[in-house]
Amino acid sequence: MSESKVRTRYAPSPTGHFHIGGARTALFNYLFAKHHDGTFIVRIEDTDTKRNVQGGIDSQLDNLMWLHIPPDESIRNPGNTPPYIQSADLQRYQTLALDLVKQNKAYYCFCTKEDLQKQREYALTHGLTPKYNRVCLRLTPEEISQKIKHNTPAAIRLKMPDNSVIKWHDLIRGDMAIPTSALTDPVILKSDGMPMYNFAVVVDDFNMKITHVLRGEEHLSNTPYQIAIKKALGFDTQPIQYGHLSVINDETGKKLSKRNLLLKQFIDDYKNDGYVPEALINFLALLGWSMPNGKEVLSIHEMIRHFDIDRIAKAPAFFDQRKLLWLSNQYIKTMSKDIYLTWIKEYVDDSLNVLQDKLDQVLLLFKDQISYAREINNLIIKNFLSTQINKETLTTAINVVDRNTFIKCIKALKEVLSLYTEITLSNADNIVLDVKSKTDLDKKALYFPLRFVAIAKEHGPQMNMLFYVVGKIQLLKNIDMTLSLLNAK
Repeated sequence: MSESKVRTRYAPSPTGHFHIGGARTALFNYLFAKHHDGTFIVRIEDTDTKRNVQGGIDSQLDNLMWLHIPPDESIRNPGNTPPYIQSADLQRYQTLALDLVKQNKAYYCFCTKEDLQKQREYALTHGLTPKYNRVCLRLTPEEISQKIKHNTPAAIRLKMPDNSVIKWHDLIRGDMAIPTSALTDPVILKSDGMPMYNFAVVVDDFNMKITHVLRGEEHLSNTPYQIAIKKALGFDTQPIQYGHLSVINDETGKKLSKRNLLLKQFIDDYKNDGYVPEALINFLALLGWSMPNGKEVLSIHEMIRHFDIDRIAKAPAFFDQRKLLWLSNQYIKTMSKDIYLTWIKEYVDDSLNVLQDKLDQVLLLFKDQISYAREINNLIIKNFLSTQINKETLTTAINVVDRNTFIKCIKALKEVLSLYTEITLSNADNIVLDVKSKTDLDKKALYFPLRFVAIAKEHGPQMNMLFYVVGKIQLLKNIDMTLSLLNAK
């Protein structure tokens, strides 16, 4: 490791909301920086103005805070290397690009989109690699002056070195080498004065003294261009080490795609559903990285302490939704009752307010079962608020316990309930015991009819909780409806 202080960056474009892949990239840069007592920076790359979306910047920064991986420097908390948003530095990009033209390291390109398309079609027709044919590099100074005089739109292209090989050591993939014959002269400044991605990134990384860049493998093809631009600008005196993370595959083995609508892919989705942020961070860390001892439930402090770039895999990571659910459940289980109740009540639907003072007990009943907060709503509705006693459900029920036993049990329950003013958690068990004493039924023959008249289901929560939540009045209504359907009043 270099003696200079580690400075990593996560540099999203606000062209969409915070994606799961971007979150993994941000996390790995955060962990690497913190492991080396370094600085984690967030820089907004907003020069693709046509694709920027409203709220894109806030989505990135707000969700980083929610995930507990806050930047040390950003547009919200700037440090000593501003600006932290590219659109605030356009003049610098333009000045540097023009300087390269003056040094004959770059040149004006007046080709139109139609010209470039014809060049591409010609190359493909003749079995050549599509790349810029340098027609504008061969223009004379007089021809260039005339075009500029007539305001002909002009981009600026970097002149790539001929007959050369660009080499670098990738932190994850090892030694890499790309011959410049396989590359084209990249546009570094568009005709509208906006910098191209590769050019702006190099300028910003140098300005911010970035030492390490961890990013997705789709950026591998950008690396030789960035190295060439860095050398042309004289910025190679400040070395950067690159590491390219593997792709993330979905359950079908294909690269994670926004077209896969069955998989939540934006952090906002997980946040709104009530996933535990610590669990989500834990899950993201395991997408391509692992602990030597195989431990999977990890605090952020453990991740920072043990994060080793040598343990980042080259093979694609698998987005295992079941593992995420399991991890989140583990975190929920460890919550204290008070923390759990405070947390989960933010996600409880208003319709569940009918439970009133019984709500806390019901929420705690499912504490060890849920994997995310909003899951509680369906569980409560399914187990307590969707009772359907009708001929169909009753027919199914008396196939499990015979009709006479069924009637005997619920009539006994009705008699026992008449002895109690209300059902409480403390007396609910006694009610069940009293029914058992009256009927002398075995466990199955006793519990099934009792659970049916409470929630019209064969399986569910413990009987005392069922009786307590449903309450005496509703239980009596359910009993009368059941007896009426059985013609057994």
